[in-house]
Amino acid sequence: MVKNGLIVTPQGVIRGGLVVRGEKILRVGADELLPRASLEVDAGGCYVLPGLVDPHVHIGGIQEEGAISEFRTESISAAVSGVTTMMGFIGFGAPLEPRLPVYQRCKEIGQQNSFVDFKFHAYLITEVHLEEIPDLMKEGITSGKLLLGYSEEEAKRSGRHAISLGYTYKAMERLAGYGPPVLIQAHCEQPDIISVITKQLKAQGRTDFLAWTESRPSICEAIHVFSLGLMSLETGCPFYIVHVSAKETVDVIRYLRQLGAKIYAETCPHYLTLTRNTPMGVLARMAPPLRDEADIEYLWQAVSDGTFDTIGSDHCVRQRREKEEAGVWGGVPGVGGIGALLPLMMTEGVKKGRITIEQLVKLTAENAARIWGIYPKKGVISPGADADIIIVDPNQEWVLSADNLKSCSDYSIYEGRAVKGKAVKTFLRGKLVAEDGQLVAKTPLGEFVYPL
Repeated sequence: MVKNGLIVTPQGVIRGGLVVRGEKILRVGADELLPRASLEVDAGGCYVLPGLVDPHVHIGGIQEEGAISEFRTESISAAVSGVTTMMGFIGFGAPLEPRLPVYQRCKEIGQQNSFVDFKFHAYLITEVHLEEIPDLMKEGITSGKLLLGYSEEEAKRSGRHAISLGYTYKAMERLAGYGPPVLIQAHCEQPDIISVITKQLKAQGRTDFLAWTESRPSICEAIHVFSLGLMSLETGCPFYIVHVSAKETVDVIRYLRQLGAKIYAETCPHYLTLTRNTPMGVLARMAPPLRDEADIEYLWQAVSDGTFDTIGSDHCVRQRREKEEAGVWGGVPGVGGIGALLPLMMTEGVKKGRITIEQLVKLTAENAARIWGIYPKKGVISPGADADIIIVDPNQEWVLSADNLKSCSDYSIYEGRAVKGKAVKTFLRGKLVAEDGQLVAKTPLGEFVYPL
């Protein structure tokens, strides 16, 4: 039983508590109306939220051992920061070979090593992957992602194929026939324009961090979003846009929705808090790149007015040395951030009056659970839901660092950033897994989450 809290429910915030039986929430209400329990946890007047559902996490390098290691370390980072379900893209295995065996193996790896529940998205790159779609559905994997940001030359260097709009249309046609929660995801950056600008910048000898942003202008993101939005209208396949970074893309999303397109939009904490002038330099190299202050304010307005459905961390394990040695034009983009999701949204969102605590729950838990068909099992405090519960002290002040975020990345792009608001207890299906920034579970408890 949790008592003496501010319980954030779909009906609003209520003062009281909740009772858990087994792995499920049994009852929610005022403390005096709840039955006594053998174990009682005093929330101390703090917020009680559903565990966060992070829809965008990358797990594992090119080898299976990387997935084993990162399932453990990154699920710890998730647990101590209030994320109880992470939805991952699995990196290991040959990109062009059948992927189904990789996902099946990763279910076993996750259940042996993860301290939070998890779910997968599939990569769609080849015709073989399209043929796997029926079996993916049987495995509970209901979303496929297209990596549209690679030119043919770049794709070959990473062992992939460039994704054409023809392949994109074919994939959307096939997925459309299944109905919710099946959808297409896409990394939207027009690669031909990026290639032209990149060659120009390299010819000028540019190796500074700002050259990275200049090589990937906002129009590249907006162009692909517009194209896929129209294909979504044509095929009837829902379209989920990952990591929106630019104000121009927000306008495209709003226009396409006016036409009737079924579009879900995600942005990330780094696009809401950092600009291309960050002192982290190449350590903050990501794709799409960081933008300007004007984009941050525009994105926050879109978060507030409901244009964005979800906030995903786009968490990747990266090391300082690999970033610095690769420089602006080398290596694989990406940054860590799953542990910073809640404190940044509390600090920059709720504390600054940009969103309410109820909106935070929708953006970081409820909406993702609904989109992927796992609501009301996940993403809500309600009788019958999994007892994924976090107690959040909204006034606790602390400083983000690689050390306290608990990822195996040896740096954080938020290093030294003061925040206010912290998950002080995390329960996964009724079991305490983390407390005061430390893992307390002795063994991994994570399970693969199937759509309802």
